[in-house]
Amino acid sequence: MKLRTARIVVWSMMAAAVLSGLIALVSQSPVAYVLMGLALAAELIVFFTFIRCPHCSRHLDRAGMNSEIEYCPFCGESLKDRDE
Repeated sequence: MKLRTARIVVWSMMAAAVLSGLIALVSQSPVAYVLMGLALAAELIVFFTFIRCPHCSRHLDRAGMNSEIEYCPFCGESLKDRDE
């Protein structure tokens, strides 16, 4: 998965978790709590698996979620996709 796509998926899963959490608070539905947990788990899996430098494969931590970062802080290579 490309870095840009992984960022979109992580932000989407984070939004789904927040929405599920709000629904769970209002409705007290156990299903909403389960959906919130699944969205959080999916977000963490994608974050730790795919938010990596495409060159050196090191995890980019929170800096990887910033779309304005242009170069890997570890190897200095460009993080922009070749087709952009």
